[in-house]
Amino acid sequence: MKSIVVLNSKGGVGKSNITRHLAVAAELENPGMAVLCDTDPQSSLADWWNARASETPPLAVVGVAEFSNKQPILASRFHYLFFDTAAADAKQYNEILQSADLIVIPVVPSPDDVRSLNRLTLPVVKNSGRPFIFVLSKARPGTQLLISTMAALSEHGTVCQTIIQQREGYAKASFAGSTMMEDEPAGKGATEMRDLWEFVKSRIDETSKTTKKVKGLLNV
Repeated sequence: MKSIVVLNSKGGVGKSNITRHLAVAAELENPGMAVLCDTDPQSSLADWWNARASETPPLAVVGVAEFSNKQPILASRFHYLFFDTAAADAKQYNEILQSADLIVIPVVPSPDDVRSLNRLTLPVVKNSGRPFIFVLSKARPGTQLLISTMAALSEHGTVCQTIIQQREGYAKASFAGSTMMEDEPAGKGATEMRDLWEFVKSRIDETSKTTKKVKGLLNV
């Protein structure tokens, strides 16, 4: 199983939005391959899943402390685990980060967000020794702030060239338990999320496939 952990100690950076879009992109591409896991006490991902008409991708009920015991069960059923995290001390995710195939770090282009990242999240991620990428989130393309943030992040690691823009469609999809790929498949939001998924796959050295389909809420 490939574990993709979406992490940033700062809140409001779009972690849940990116997590669910990546998981749905994987599910639409190959049904039955993806599972979601929500560890945020605010339950943003779980609330979205409960509002969702489709039962896929399924949501696994796994606490941070349970992950090491539950991971083999998930690995036997799925190819991709998309792990949403809380706006909290990144150190609590040390064990999960150690098993990550890729850590995705959403960053809002602002000086405050970059300072918070450097102080709270990046040291923990680097200490894990696992591969990571930065994804610019809630961004306005073409601005000097975006360009300077990308330059600052590139000094620490790989910055995805796909920019996740601030779009009303993401909020609408969240309310409906949907995604931009399902609501507006030909739209720009859907395209940027599919492009992000393609980049994520390229970073985790995609080699194996699985076709088993499991529906519904997983109480593993």
